[in-house]
Amino acid sequence: MPVEVSVIATSSLGDRSYLASDGRVAVVVDPQRDIDRVMYLAGAQGVRISHVVETHVHNDYVSGGLELARVTGGGG
Repeated sequence: MPVEVSVIATSSLGDRSYLASDGRVAVVVDPQRDIDRVMYLAGAQGVRISHVVETHVHNDYVSGGLELARVTGGGG
């Protein structure tokens, strides 16, 4: 099954988060504190967020990973 990767860019920080989906479920990589954009994109694509992952400590911004995992159950 193909995977679609959507980029959620925050140009003011030079940062990107990702939503990777198979059309049913999705994993979010490095979400920023403003999880509304991620939730909107997942809703627009009709996918359920099953996992939230962080690739590294984000010293340049506050991560939304914990909040997003709590809201979606995507603690994976």
